[in-house]
Amino acid sequence: MACAGAIAGAVASLVLAASEPVIVATEAPFPSYTFLSADGTITGYERDVMDEVCQRAALDCTWTNTTFDQLIPGVMSGEYDIVLGGMAVTEERRRLVSFTDPYYQTDGQEWYIGRPGAPAPERAHTAVQSGTVHEAHLRKLGLRYTSYRTEPEVLEALRSGSVDLALGPFETRDDITAYLDANGIDFLYSDLIPDEGVAMAVCIGNTALLDSLNAALDAMRSDGTLQQIETRWFQ
Repeated sequence: MACAGAIAGAVASLVLAASEPVIVATEAPFPSYTFLSADGTITGYERDVMDEVCQRAALDCTWTNTTFDQLIPGVMSGEYDIVLGGMAVTEERRRLVSFTDPYYQTDGQEWYIGRPGAPAPERAHTAVQSGTVHEAHLRKLGLRYTSYRTEPEVLEALRSGSVDLALGPFETRDDITAYLDANGIDFLYSDLIPDEGVAMAVCIGNTALLDSLNAALDAMRSDGTLQQIETRWFQ
């Protein structure tokens, strides 16, 4: 499916062809949002949400796994039709893509991790994953940081001592607790990084697809399916 924003003179909406595959992209190292199962299949909360949306909207969805910093550029260029994966809605991102109605809410409090005694963020060198709201936060504050394409690279930079701190979505992540404990890393400082919730993103101008996604999400919200999926993965 072509991206409306990438076509010169395109009209404001695209016609969805039932036989045309819809490419769904995510990054999958983030239990329980999206992660890879033992056999390499993308799974998790947002996989279940998206699969249900695809079924209700009669979309032929194909999944692909990429790095987070390629999600928004990929949907803007038309490489992907839909991107998701803990994708927080922010004013900055709204200038680049169109978001569905949020289907999950976050608390906005994010943590810097590091070894005890590490300097405060204002004086520290911080590792962060590129393309995230955490990177945008550090850039807005004018703090010193280095961006890495993947979370494992962020954590390795901290472990090796290349940086003092790392900022990211760590506090709800049971999957990295053992790694932090093994390396003497703890939660040291917190910042509020507000957003408008978690949503799917499509290319600006692709109103037909956006309306189809929102209609499916609305139906799932009304009949309790969204809550059932959330409960399955987070409670």
